[in-house]
Amino acid sequence: MTDKDYQDQIRISDDRIDQLTKPIPSRDFRRAAEAIRSATPVTNEDQELVATYDEEDYVNLLLGFRYISEFMPRVLLEIRARSIDPHSGWRVENVTNGNGDHGLCAICEEPFEHHGMTFKVHHLDMHPGSFEGVCRECVKTYGPEEFGFNDELIEWVKKNPGVCETKEPDSKREGQRRELVDTIRRHANSTHYPRTIAELSPKWAEDAVGEWR
Repeated sequence: MTDKDYQDQIRISDDRIDQLTKPIPSRDFRRAAEAIRSATPVTNEDQELVATYDEEDYVNLLLGFRYISEFMPRVLLEIRARSIDPHSGWRVENVTNGNGDHGLCAICEEPFEHHGMTFKVHHLDMHPGSFEGVCRECVKTYGPEEFGFNDELIEWVKKNPGVCETKEPDSKREGQRRELVDTIRRHANSTHYPRTIAELSPKWAEDAVGEWR
């Protein structure tokens, strides 16, 4: 190989490394997503796939879906959190209603419920003037620096009860139980009837074990 051949190989390797390690420009990402959405499978009268993606594409599409599902929520979370104005984008409010401030956190989208006092934020996804509640973990992670000098707020963050009180002596079982509780809360708070769903979930879960479909 000549020196030029070596330089060409280095350039090709560098380009490939850039492709694998640098973020895809968001506009290109959106174009790719729109192309995937428009690529509706077409079948003939025998229900055989005759257009767009087929069996040979399955592994590529499956891995792409898994990678996106893994990293995209975290990327969006960070963008939402960093878009909050540290001076005007955060509010501390007293909670007076019986159910407290509850729902899915405006930053991490995990379920939360606060009584007495709550934090609310405005980020780039929201309409002008609208504020939504955030969980203690996000207040601790993304809140303005001056919050760290307020004794009342420090105590409020430390008060975080987590998902719920510990009920299982085995840590693994307790972790699984808390994940189940959070899943129920997450689903309940994604609808307009969180309290009703949360109250009915033990009854609905009675048929969870056994043959299914």
